[in-house]
Amino acid sequence: MKSSGRKALQPRNIFNVPAADTQLQLKRAKAPPPLHDDAKDNLVPVPLPVVESMDASLAEELNAFKKKLERLREDRERTEKLLEERDGALDLKMSQLLQRGEIQKSLEIQVDRLFRLKELHSYSSKILPVRSLRAKEQEKRKSFSFERADEPEADSREIASDLSKEVNY
Repeated sequence: MKSSGRKALQPRNIFNVPAADTQLQLKRAKAPPPLHDDAKDNLVPVPLPVVESMDASLAEELNAFKKKLERLREDRERTEKLLEERDGALDLKMSQLLQRGEIQKSLEIQVDRLFRLKELHSYSSKILPVRSLRAKEQEKRKSFSFERADEPEADSREIASDLSKEVNY
């Protein structure tokens, strides 16, 4: 039989392909043991370096997968911690906003009361001007002084007693 020069397909690791130098070193390091046994004539022999390279590539894939899982776990923990901090900050801001809203509401009520009080005061001063007690007393003194000016014999004590009587009423 002639050999066509083709090689059989070899299993390949698509994620992490070892360099050609390491494959050659693996082939040189171990020679394949004789696998032909009288009882195992029907089995197809698989060279040992191919199996070892598959085991090595699977171990590398497993280690890479474990590292990736570890990174993902750390990222998840970091993200959860960041989210908890943001949640706390948002809760604090929300409570501050609610408190500020309550303060603003009470201030609006006070401003409204003051505005209504000012309107009431201006309205009442237009309708019934309320004079102070001092202004009333001064007006009475002026009216007494004009009336008493006509009577020269009036005593200043009588004027004071009249004023005190009117103030008591």
